[in-house]
Amino acid sequence: MMRKKKYRVRVRLKVRNNLLRRGGAAAGAVLGLLFAAWLSGAALKSARGFFGGGIFSFRPDSFEVDCPSPEVSASARELMAKAVNLPLSAKRCAELAGEIKRLHPGLSSVSVGRNFFTGKARVKARPEEVVAPVLLNGATAYLGTTGRLMPESLYPETPAPFAVALRTQQQEAPALAAFLTEIKPLCGLFFRRPAVLECSGAPEDCRLGMEDGSSVLWGGFEFTRLKILRLNEVMADAARKTGGPLRVDLRYFREGKIFVSALK
Repeated sequence: MMRKKKYRVRVRLKVRNNLLRRGGAAAGAVLGLLFAAWLSGAALKSARGFFGGGIFSFRPDSFEVDCPSPEVSASARELMAKAVNLPLSAKRCAELAGEIKRLHPGLSSVSVGRNFFTGKARVKARPEEVVAPVLLNGATAYLGTTGRLMPESLYPETPAPFAVALRTQQQEAPALAAFLTEIKPLCGLFFRRPAVLECSGAPEDCRLGMEDGSSVLWGGFEFTRLKILRLNEVMADAARKTGGPLRVDLRYFREGKIFVSALK
């Protein structure tokens, strides 16, 4: 029986060298990628250490306060004076801003920033504009433009066209704030000027007390200018007939109904 002859595959020298070069290049590329990934991770870790409160963290040598309210500015300066030359991270900035906001709930916004070029910290605070002072459940409060009922006013006050009394357990009254903003410039249109607005929290339960003693159940906070004009017509006509204080019901104004009677 004849034995099968075995053949050995020989690779030409030039082809073999090409294969070896390609394999070396591929291995080098893989090692290069691994080194780059390690270097990026190390750089990221170092950056976190730099900005996150390590030995090279931001330490303000001074600070400035930007706020139109002298009261807030004084509180912010006192608070920030304790942060000079101490690590001031982004988290600490947020904590300081929150502390200023807690001290002064009349603020609409507060921010504490860092300037890495000048080495200074900066506080920027803005008070919320007040629509009107409010007698809230018997205590003085201030209604902001956003509808917040605040215990303080940090905004320059302007004379209110009439007093506002509110009975509610809510901490916000945005519909009332929008209504007061709308009606303020229209107060000169009234036949009898309003003296006080009393609300229980719901728009349909609001009552305007007029200077002549008349009482107007205002209803919803809509059709404001049109309601004033129709109210003027009704009150002028009724005054000629009765001459005394009136009770006017505008709660059904949407349906085109106004009820008028002598105030007993």
